[in-house]
Amino acid sequence: MIGKKVLSSKPVSLAEVKEMLKERSEKGELTYEQNLTSEYVKKFSKLSKSRVDKALAEFMAVEGVTDELATKLADILPQSMERLKLIVPKNAKFSEEQLGQLLSICKQYEKE
Repeated sequence: MIGKKVLSSKPVSLAEVKEMLKERSEKGELTYEQNLTSEYVKKFSKLSKSRVDKALAEFMAVEGVTDELATKLADILPQSMERLKLIVPKNAKFSEEQLGQLLSICKQYEKE
């Protein structure tokens, strides 16, 4: 790791991590950390990659939603306004209408 630097970064959903680790496991054995991560995503990922992509597009359609927030929402899918408000950053200025839109998207994907 010495001498390496991060060239770019982007938020990745649990479903994407699950796919990445599945591809790596097919090529060879996973490291200890990768095995732990694989168990975590198997346990906590709620949506498939295609459904996550659709959900991300819907979240991003709401004004003010960042990539990071959309990814968190797609991974967690909060089902109450209280939990949604815990996820949304305090400095983000969302109206009640926008929060309602985000919550309805979360509920839609949780039911499917």
